[in-house]
Order: sequence, then C-alpha cells, then structure tokens
Amino acid sequence: MEKEEKVVVVLLIMALSSLFAAYLCFGPGIAGMGKSPGGESWQYTPEAGEGERVSLEAEVLSKRFTYTGEHLLLKVDCGSEVLTVFVPSEAGAGALEESISEGDILSITGVVSEYEGEREIKVAKKEDISRITVINNPEDNKK
Repeated sequence: MEKEEKVVVVLLIMALSSLFAAYLCFGPGIAGMGKSPGGESWQYTPEAGEGERVSLEAEVLSKRFTYTGEHLLLKVDCGSEVLTVFVPSEAGAGALEESISEGDILSITGVVSEYEGEREIKVAKKEDISRITVINNPEDNKK
C-alpha cells in the first residue's frame, strides 16, 4: 500500500469511529426514542407512550364540556384513530369552545395520557390548539 492510501484508510477509520461514538452518545435522542425533551414534541402515532409530548392535525368530530369542572372535551379524527383532546378549564377551555366548530381542522400539541382506559391528549394551554385554514381547490368548485 502506498503512503497516500494508508493515510486515507486511517482517516476513514477515524471518521467511522467518530460517527460510532456520536451514535452511542446521542443516537437514541436523535432517533426519537423515549420521551421528548423540553418543549419539543413528536408527531403523534398510535405507538406514542404515555407522558410523551406530541403534535397532530385532526378534524373536530364533536365538542362538549365535562359535567363537572367546565373542562372541554374534543373528539377528533386524526386519520389513524379517533382521540379525545382534554382541555382543562384553567387552560382556556371556554375561549377555545367558542372559537372551535365541528368540522374544523386543528393543529394540536399536548401530552399523551390515559383516562378510564381511553387514550387522550391533554393540552396545557389554549395556544397549543390552533385552527388550520384549508384553502379550497378551484377545481372542487367546478363539480
């Protein structure tokens, strides 16, 4: 082997070693395993674990207040399943109820939890829910 080839092999081994060390230190966090740190949220999937902060886009199927506590419950269709979104009264449930209608598409960020055996998304503040504006396709109007 020539001197230049030996240098290239040594550099290649060093680069691979650095990548391997980085994967061992940061790999699980980069791959999205475990709970999301800080204010970050992962895209919701049915496999999301309890306590994970997630975000999703979903259509409102129904809305109602709880019988006690004036908390808002939204049933939403996120494509893969129908979920309940729990908005505590102290998180602005009243204001959200007035601004949300059935059929609205919402962007929701919250924490996966379970209540009475059912999976739900618990929202911390009203800013974690926003309505998505859907732009009509002009072709749809011609039909």
